[in-house]
Amino acid sequence: MIGFGKEKVTHLHFYFHDMLSGSKLTAVHVARADSTNTSATGFGMVMIMDDPLTEGPELTSKLIGRAQGIYASAAQEEVAFLMTLNYVFVEGKYKDSTLSILDRNAVFSGVRELLDWLAVMP
Repeated sequence: MIGFGKEKVTHLHFYFHDMLSGSKLTAVHVARADSTNTSATGFGMVMIMDDPLTEGPELTSKLIGRAQGIYASAAQEEVAFLMTLNYVFVEGKYKDSTLSILDRNAVFSGVRELLDWLAVMP
């Protein structure tokens, strides 16, 4: 029997900056349903993003990549997004590599997992 070999585990650690206000927007509304404005969860809103990924929690820390993709408010009972995005790495060991993500993001959870990636939010 031919196997795939020993499993290799890689841990990625970086910070994701989604800026919805100010002079340097990184995410913008591209569509919404008529009922989105009256929905408690923003159900029907669609955003497109090109967010910086940094080495540290400050936006001024070293840029290591971009999170580029789309997210949409896809739940009526809580604020939760359907997210489809690519992490595009521009520095470090994974420079010129991408990681594609398709997952659910429950916005107000303190710790969120996106395809085995943990995002710990303050």
